[in-house]
Amino acid sequence: MLLRLLPLVFVFLYVQATDSGNNGITCSFCKAGLASMTATIQSNPDLMDQLGDTISQGCDQVPNQLQRRACRMTLDDNFPLFLQ
Repeated sequence: MLLRLLPLVFVFLYVQATDSGNNGITCSFCKAGLASMTATIQSNPDLMDQLGDTISQGCDQVPNQLQRRACRMTLDDNFPLFLQ
């Protein structure tokens, strides 16, 4: 289940990051789908742990030690924001 949700979470983050007008997502179906995914993830502590582990493993792939540490610190500080 996590593997199916993870790409959608990253698509959501990409859409939010590239929205130059800062208008957010305007498609009602998109909003409903993302809200449903977010609720599903947040209501399942095991799934939240898996998502955190998967993302933190991405930090482990950063070759530079200083950047790897910054990646982990950013993740620790901002993980709850990924699902807002």
